[in-house]
Amino acid sequence: MKVRFSHSELLFTLLLVFLFVFVIGCSSSLSVQSPYNYDDGLVRSTPEEQGVPSETIARFFQQVEEKGYDVHGLMMLRHGKVIAEHWWSPYAPQYKHAMYSATKTFTGTAVGFAVQEGLLNIEDKVTSFFPDLLPDTISPELAELSVKHLLTMSVGHASTRYAGSGESQVRSFLAASFAHKPGTSFAYNITASHMLSHIITKVTGMSIHEYLKPRLLEPLDIKDVVWEMDNDGIPMGNGGSHMKTSDLAKMGLFLINKGKWNGEQLLNPEWIEAATKPHIFQHPEWSEEQIANAKDDQAQGYGYQIWMGRKNSYRAIGGQNQLIMVIPEYDFVLACHSQIGDEAGFDSLIYEMLPDMSDKKLKPDKSFDLNSRIADYEIKRPFEGTTSNKVTMSTQRYQMDENTKGINNVLFRFDASGNCYLTFVTDSAIHNIPFGLDNWLIGKTDRTLSIARTVYPNQMGVTPVDTAGICTWTSENELSVYYLSMFNPGSTDTFKFSFDDDKLKMEVVAPTGRRMGPPGMQQPQQTNLIFTGTKMLD
Repeated sequence: MKVRFSHSELLFTLLLVFLFVFVIGCSSSLSVQSPYNYDDGLVRSTPEEQGVPSETIARFFQQVEEKGYDVHGLMMLRHGKVIAEHWWSPYAPQYKHAMYSATKTFTGTAVGFAVQEGLLNIEDKVTSFFPDLLPDTISPELAELSVKHLLTMSVGHASTRYAGSGESQVRSFLAASFAHKPGTSFAYNITASHMLSHIITKVTGMSIHEYLKPRLLEPLDIKDVVWEMDNDGIPMGNGGSHMKTSDLAKMGLFLINKGKWNGEQLLNPEWIEAATKPHIFQHPEWSEEQIANAKDDQAQGYGYQIWMGRKNSYRAIGGQNQLIMVIPEYDFVLACHSQIGDEAGFDSLIYEMLPDMSDKKLKPDKSFDLNSRIADYEIKRPFEGTTSNKVTMSTQRYQMDENTKGINNVLFRFDASGNCYLTFVTDSAIHNIPFGLDNWLIGKTDRTLSIARTVYPNQMGVTPVDTAGICTWTSENELSVYYLSMFNPGSTDTFKFSFDDDKLKMEVVAPTGRRMGPPGMQQPQQTNLIFTGTKMLD
């Protein structure tokens, strides 16, 4: 039996088929997946769909490599969509990373929410929040000091170093002498930011971290934030948070959309506009032309815990270049975690991409795969000249001679692949750290073991954090091992173990060329440490 279709039925069927193919084609072209098996909730697109040539992005990554910039994770977003992302192995999207002073922008945002809820005003005097911590004599400058002066780094103190922690630091801050009238001179003052955290606690009855959760962090799906505290249990408003790279990207989108997220206005757009414009300049004596022609972003002005930049940009920035760069005119956001000293040079590479950006979609080059082009970038490995020597399926135990670090035993366990699982036994704890043979292995540390004083001790109650370790046989009887904290960039330890019959020499390599921790923190010893031990009988 033959089925016959009328002319109209045939046309209708063909139309349905066409619509089905069109919808499937459109959805497949719009459904761009991350090259990483990690769901952060952000929407992906191709660079060309958002008006950016893939070759421009690839050139940026190549320049980062050529300049030796130590980037750990980076995301680029245009028109609200991720168009490029990469993590330099062993870093990966799921690991939290120190934010350092980029935390300040979250602190300033918390103040914005408190203002929106009528809990404070930026013209409120700082003295009003701490009546029990004031000095005996209130100077005219201290009486005038306001929340806005804290937000804009225009306190006017003669020195920005303050003794103590918690309430004792608040006391020393309030007792500090003034060199300038508040609001008239810029000076980068990290304790001013921490004062804002104290004020948030005063007016809300909760920590800044808890206050931000339902207002900002949870709506943006920023999860599992670690936020370190001062000795009084107040989260550090100046640099204590640890977040993922995608969390920085979400904050950038929140700012560029003026406080709106998924169609909901979380924070008053007028606050974002005020926060992201300059209220004070670092060089007030400079002309507008001098500021515009400056070759870095340190002279462009300061907002509410946000730095202004060239190309009418603004940014959250933390030590070693923890960055949220927002360039509204190009609807562009770049977020990264890194360990870079040359912030100005890195920023310049970002600005060099802008002329290639179009307001229209671009035709993609099907022969050019951006993800494969940038996939192999990784951080520089610590050892060169690996050997073929490999110990497998072995456990070796050593009794260490008496030493000032309290290390009683060192154990080496080698698996079938030659990876080393190193154990330090002290009087108070057992520390296990994995090292991949010529490859990275992820582990955890509670940060209470400090030998070379680079993986510095945890004194703020932070839970165990991720480490990445790698080892290699640098000579027939010498095993070199290195591990870094995924939590704090620059926090590393390097060991060289020399095996001579039943004797062990453990050399802890002194760090060079870097400062650890906040100003005033005791710095790592600059000489190698030597420990010796004897093999224990099975």
